[in-house]
Amino acid sequence: MKLQLPCTKFCGFTRVGDIQAALELGVEAIGLNFYPKSKRYIEPKRARSMLDDFSNSLGASKVKPQFIGVFVDDTPEQVLEVLRSCPLDAIQLHGEESTQWIEKAESLPTWPGVPILRALPYRGPEDDALIRSWGAMVASETSSVFGLLIDAYDPVHKGGTGKQVAWELLDPRPDCFRFNGADGSGEAPHDVPFLLAGGLTPENVARGMKIVRPAGVDVASGIESEPGIKDVEKMKRFMDAYRSCV
Repeated sequence: MKLQLPCTKFCGFTRVGDIQAALELGVEAIGLNFYPKSKRYIEPKRARSMLDDFSNSLGASKVKPQFIGVFVDDTPEQVLEVLRSCPLDAIQLHGEESTQWIEKAESLPTWPGVPILRALPYRGPEDDALIRSWGAMVASETSSVFGLLIDAYDPVHKGGTGKQVAWELLDPRPDCFRFNGADGSGEAPHDVPFLLAGGLTPENVARGMKIVRPAGVDVASGIESEPGIKDVEKMKRFMDAYRSCV
Protein backbone atom coordinates (compact mmCIF):
# COMPACT_ATOMS: atom_id res chain seq x y z
CA MET A 1 0.00 0.00 0.00
CA LYS A 2 1.41 3.38 -1.05
CA LEU A 3 1.81 6.15 1.50
CA GLN A 4 -0.98 8.68 1.08
CA LEU A 5 0.19 11.94 -0.49
CA PRO A 6 -0.55 14.77 1.96
CA CYS A 7 -2.89 17.57 0.95
CA THR A 8 -0.77 20.14 2.76
CA LYS A 9 2.98 20.03 3.36
CA PHE A 10 4.79 22.88 5.09
CA CYS A 11 8.55 22.65 4.69
CA GLY A 12 11.79 23.98 6.20
CA PHE A 13 11.05 23.86 9.93
CA THR A 14 13.75 24.58 12.49
CA ARG A 15 11.64 25.10 15.66
CA VAL A 16 9.31 22.74 17.54
CA GLY A 17 6.88 25.55 18.35
CA ASP A 18 6.41 26.26 14.64
CA ILE A 19 5.66 22.59 13.99
CA GLN A 20 3.05 22.56 16.74
CA ALA A 21 1.45 25.74 15.38
CA ALA A 22 1.25 24.25 11.89
CA LEU A 23 -0.35 21.05 13.13
CA GLU A 24 -2.95 22.99 15.11
CA LEU A 25 -3.95 24.55 11.79
CA GLY A 26 -4.41 21.09 10.24
CA VAL A 27 -1.19 20.76 8.21
CA GLU A 28 -0.66 17.10 7.31
CA ALA A 29 3.08 16.90 6.54
CA ILE A 30 6.15 18.60 7.96
CA GLY A 31 9.34 18.95 5.89
CA LEU A 32 12.80 18.96 7.48
CA ASN A 33 15.61 20.13 5.19
CA PHE A 34 18.85 18.14 5.36
CA TYR A 35 20.52 20.00 2.47
CA PRO A 36 23.53 21.82 3.99
CA LYS A 37 23.42 24.63 1.40
CA SER A 38 19.82 25.49 2.22
CA LYS A 39 18.94 28.48 4.40
CA ARG A 40 16.56 26.09 6.18
CA TYR A 41 19.13 23.36 6.83
CA ILE A 42 18.81 21.45 10.06
CA GLU A 43 21.50 19.13 11.38
CA PRO A 44 20.33 15.52 11.88
CA LYS A 45 21.10 15.64 15.63
CA ARG A 46 19.04 18.81 16.02
CA ALA A 47 16.23 17.28 13.94
CA ARG A 48 16.20 14.20 16.17
CA SER A 49 16.03 16.40 19.26
CA MET A 50 13.11 18.33 17.75
CA LEU A 51 11.27 15.13 16.88
CA ASP A 52 11.81 13.79 20.40
CA ASP A 53 10.51 17.06 21.90
CA PHE A 54 7.51 16.92 19.60
CA SER A 55 6.74 13.29 20.48
CA ASN A 56 6.90 14.07 24.19
CA SER A 57 4.41 16.92 23.79
CA LEU A 58 2.03 15.02 21.51
CA GLY A 59 -1.23 14.24 23.24
CA ALA A 60 -2.91 10.88 22.78
CA SER A 61 -5.82 12.48 20.94
CA LYS A 62 -3.66 14.23 18.35
CA VAL A 63 -2.92 12.80 14.92
CA LYS A 64 0.77 12.34 14.12
CA PRO A 65 1.81 14.16 10.91
CA GLN A 66 4.07 12.84 8.19
CA PHE A 67 7.65 13.94 8.80
CA ILE A 68 9.44 14.14 5.46
CA GLY A 69 13.20 14.64 5.15
CA VAL A 70 14.44 16.67 2.18
CA PHE A 71 17.70 15.52 0.56
CA VAL A 72 19.63 16.94 -2.39
CA ASP A 73 22.08 14.69 -4.27
CA ASP A 74 23.06 12.65 -1.22
CA THR A 75 24.01 9.03 -1.76
CA PRO A 76 21.67 6.34 -0.43
CA GLU A 77 24.32 5.61 2.22
CA GLN A 78 24.26 9.23 3.40
CA VAL A 79 20.46 9.24 3.56
CA LEU A 80 20.54 5.97 5.49
CA GLU A 81 22.78 7.57 8.12
CA VAL A 82 20.16 10.27 8.72
CA LEU A 83 17.34 7.72 8.80
CA ARG A 84 19.16 5.80 11.52
CA SER A 85 19.01 8.82 13.82
CA CYS A 86 15.77 10.50 12.70
CA PRO A 87 12.45 8.60 12.62
CA LEU A 88 11.20 10.01 9.30
CA ASP A 89 8.00 8.82 7.65
CA ALA A 90 9.27 9.55 4.13
CA ILE A 91 12.10 11.20 2.24
CA GLN A 92 12.00 13.77 -0.55
CA LEU A 93 14.64 13.67 -3.29
CA HIS A 94 15.15 17.21 -4.55
CA GLY A 95 18.33 17.05 -6.61
CA GLU A 96 19.54 15.37 -9.78
CA GLU A 97 18.88 11.84 -8.57
CA SER A 98 18.05 9.34 -11.34
CA THR A 99 15.68 6.40 -11.05
CA GLN A 100 18.80 4.26 -10.54
CA TRP A 101 19.16 5.96 -7.13
CA ILE A 102 16.19 3.88 -5.98
CA GLU A 103 17.77 0.65 -7.19
CA LYS A 104 21.02 1.42 -5.38
CA ALA A 105 19.19 2.30 -2.17
CA GLU A 106 17.11 -0.85 -2.22
CA SER A 107 20.25 -2.95 -2.72
CA LEU A 108 21.57 -1.85 0.68
CA PRO A 109 21.05 -4.67 3.24
CA THR A 110 19.66 -2.31 5.89
CA TRP A 111 17.63 0.00 3.66
CA PRO A 112 14.27 0.47 5.46
CA GLY A 113 12.08 0.78 2.38
CA VAL A 114 11.09 4.32 3.31
CA PRO A 115 8.47 5.97 1.03
CA ILE A 116 9.92 8.46 -1.45
CA LEU A 117 8.53 11.75 -2.76
CA ARG A 118 10.31 12.96 -5.90
CA ALA A 119 10.62 16.71 -6.52
CA LEU A 120 10.93 17.72 -10.18
CA PRO A 121 10.69 20.89 -12.24
CA TYR A 122 8.24 21.24 -15.11
CA ARG A 123 9.20 23.73 -17.82
CA GLY A 124 7.32 22.11 -20.68
CA PRO A 125 8.15 19.34 -23.19
CA GLU A 126 11.83 19.34 -22.26
CA ASP A 127 10.85 17.76 -18.94
CA ASP A 128 8.30 15.28 -20.33
CA ALA A 129 10.68 12.30 -20.28
CA LEU A 130 11.69 13.02 -16.68
CA ILE A 131 8.07 13.21 -15.55
CA ARG A 132 7.23 9.99 -17.40
CA SER A 133 10.10 7.99 -15.90
CA TRP A 134 9.37 9.00 -12.31
CA GLY A 135 5.61 8.97 -12.87
CA ALA A 136 5.84 5.34 -13.93
CA MET A 137 7.39 4.57 -10.56
CA VAL A 138 4.56 6.35 -8.78
CA ALA A 139 2.06 4.33 -10.82
CA SER A 140 3.78 1.05 -9.98
CA GLU A 141 2.45 -0.71 -6.90
CA THR A 142 5.88 -2.24 -6.24
CA SER A 143 7.78 1.07 -6.17
CA SER A 144 8.47 3.05 -2.99
CA VAL A 145 7.94 6.34 -4.88
CA PHE A 146 4.48 7.50 -3.80
CA GLY A 147 4.16 10.87 -5.49
CA LEU A 148 5.78 13.80 -7.27
CA LEU A 149 6.35 17.38 -6.15
CA ILE A 150 6.41 19.92 -8.97
CA ASP A 151 8.65 22.87 -8.11
CA ALA A 152 10.03 25.84 -10.02
CA TYR A 153 13.27 25.27 -11.89
CA ASP A 154 16.42 26.95 -10.63
CA PRO A 155 19.87 26.04 -12.00
CA VAL A 156 21.53 26.65 -8.62
CA HIS A 157 19.11 26.57 -5.70
CA LYS A 158 17.07 23.46 -4.91
CA GLY A 159 13.68 24.56 -3.59
CA GLY A 160 12.69 27.36 -1.25
CA THR A 161 13.45 30.00 -3.88
CA GLY A 162 10.04 31.65 -3.94
CA LYS A 163 9.94 31.20 -7.71
CA GLN A 164 6.58 30.19 -9.14
CA VAL A 165 5.92 27.23 -11.42
CA ALA A 166 4.43 28.20 -14.80
CA TRP A 167 0.91 27.08 -13.90
CA GLU A 168 -0.38 27.47 -17.45
CA LEU A 169 1.87 24.58 -18.53
CA LEU A 170 -0.11 22.26 -16.27
CA ASP A 171 -3.56 23.27 -17.54
CA PRO A 172 -4.65 21.19 -19.33
CA ARG A 173 -2.62 18.39 -17.77
CA PRO A 174 0.23 17.31 -20.10
CA ASP A 175 0.09 13.73 -21.36
CA CYS A 176 3.33 12.89 -19.53
CA PHE A 177 1.38 13.05 -16.25
CA ARG A 178 -1.16 10.45 -17.37
CA PHE A 179 -0.91 6.66 -17.22
CA ASN A 180 -3.11 3.78 -18.29
CA GLY A 181 -2.71 1.85 -15.06
CA ALA A 182 -0.04 0.57 -12.77
CA ASP A 183 0.34 -2.68 -14.68
CA GLY A 184 -0.22 -1.42 -18.21
CA SER A 185 -3.46 -3.37 -18.41
CA GLY A 186 -5.26 -0.62 -20.30
CA GLU A 187 -7.51 0.52 -17.46
CA ALA A 188 -8.91 4.05 -17.56
CA PRO A 189 -6.15 6.69 -17.72
CA HIS A 190 -5.37 8.48 -14.48
CA ASP A 191 -3.15 11.35 -13.41
CA VAL A 192 -0.02 10.72 -11.41
CA PRO A 193 -0.57 12.55 -8.09
CA PHE A 194 1.67 15.50 -7.30
CA LEU A 195 2.08 18.38 -4.88
CA LEU A 196 2.31 21.87 -6.32
CA ALA A 197 5.22 23.90 -4.91
CA GLY A 198 7.15 26.97 -5.98
CA GLY A 199 6.29 30.48 -4.87
CA LEU A 200 2.98 29.69 -3.19
CA THR A 201 1.66 32.29 -0.73
CA PRO A 202 -1.57 32.97 1.17
CA GLU A 203 -2.43 35.38 -1.65
CA ASN A 204 -2.04 33.01 -4.61
CA VAL A 205 -2.55 29.44 -3.36
CA ALA A 206 -6.29 29.41 -4.11
CA ARG A 207 -5.67 30.52 -7.70
CA GLY A 208 -2.91 27.96 -8.11
CA MET A 209 -5.21 25.19 -6.87
CA LYS A 210 -7.99 26.20 -9.25
CA ILE A 211 -5.69 26.33 -12.29
CA VAL A 212 -3.44 23.32 -11.65
CA ARG A 213 -5.73 21.05 -9.57
CA PRO A 214 -2.89 19.22 -7.79
CA ALA A 215 -3.33 16.54 -5.15
CA GLY A 216 -1.93 18.97 -2.60
CA VAL A 217 0.42 21.88 -1.99
CA ASP A 218 3.89 22.43 -0.53
CA VAL A 219 5.15 25.75 0.84
CA ALA A 220 8.22 27.10 2.66
CA SER A 221 9.14 30.73 1.96
CA GLY A 222 5.51 31.85 1.58
CA ILE A 223 4.74 31.23 5.26
CA GLU A 224 7.91 32.65 6.82
CA SER A 225 9.13 35.81 8.49
CA GLU A 226 12.67 34.73 7.58
CA PRO A 227 14.16 31.45 6.28
CA GLY A 228 13.40 28.64 8.71
CA ILE A 229 11.24 30.84 10.96
CA LYS A 230 7.52 30.39 10.37
CA ASP A 231 4.95 33.17 10.68
CA VAL A 232 1.85 31.81 12.42
CA GLU A 233 -0.45 34.42 10.87
CA LYS A 234 0.83 33.62 7.37
CA MET A 235 0.36 29.90 8.01
CA LYS A 236 -3.22 30.51 9.12
CA ARG A 237 -4.02 32.67 6.11
CA PHE A 238 -2.44 30.09 3.81
CA MET A 239 -4.60 27.29 5.23
CA ASP A 240 -7.72 29.44 5.09
CA ALA A 241 -7.06 30.25 1.43
CA TYR A 242 -6.28 26.62 0.61
CA ARG A 243 -9.50 25.40 2.24
CA SER A 244 -11.55 28.02 0.38
CA CYS A 245 -10.96 26.23 -2.91
CA VAL A 246 -10.91 22.56 -1.88
